[in-house]
Amino acid sequence: MTASTVELPGRKIYAEGDPEIPQEFLELLTRMLTHHLENSTNPNYTELLNTLWAKGMTLIPDQRLKVTYAKLMQQEVEHGAITARILDGLGVGPVDGKIKQYLFHLPIDTFCDLAFFNALGDRVGCYIGETWDGVPYAPLLEVADRLHKDEVFHATFGMNNLRRIVATPEGLAEANEKVKIWWPAALDMFGRSDSDFSDVYVKWGLRQKNNEELRQQYIVDTRPMLEKLGIAVPADTANRRFL
Repeated sequence: MTASTVELPGRKIYAEGDPEIPQEFLELLTRMLTHHLENSTNPNYTELLNTLWAKGMTLIPDQRLKVTYAKLMQQEVEHGAITARILDGLGVGPVDGKIKQYLFHLPIDTFCDLAFFNALGDRVGCYIGETWDGVPYAPLLEVADRLHKDEVFHATFGMNNLRRIVATPEGLAEANEKVKIWWPAALDMFGRSDSDFSDVYVKWGLRQKNNEELRQQYIVDTRPMLEKLGIAVPADTANRRFL
């Protein structure tokens, strides 16, 4: 049985090059992946990876944690190659889009900053961007489970590092200051609540929920994790740029 004839409940899964792919679905799929951050053909993503590698090797205080971080970075490189490969199958060549989410432009000056980057920024990837389980396009569906597990690993690494940091009074004090920067930036990564594309992505099965529904689920799941560490999470509307 070919991928183009497999059926999800009420939904067909299309193979690469399937002539029956609806034009609107194809355009939305291409748009979603073209705007996706992780793309090895995008020099801006390569620059980000170089920066993150240098920050990790400089700021992480434990050699064993650096080894774990190296595995995380390897997966980020692989994610970029996966996106590029899928786009190539859609007839899309190299991408040179700027990284729009401002979280990726925030200064990473301390180990605490890096921990928040992974704990909150990568955790967004568990909800949007890598939540492709059930997407009716075979090349995405085939990698969805692995990509999601990788993002969970990245976010867990960050949370564990936050746990190490807040174990000291100085670390907890820093985390309580830094969260005021990283929490709103993470919430803004989900995009505008009134996005023209948010609900259409849901309609075609490219996402399970729209921007605001995903953001609210993220808040419900993530806020208690931070509060359990003793971190005072700011109001969900504080210092936000996109509502």
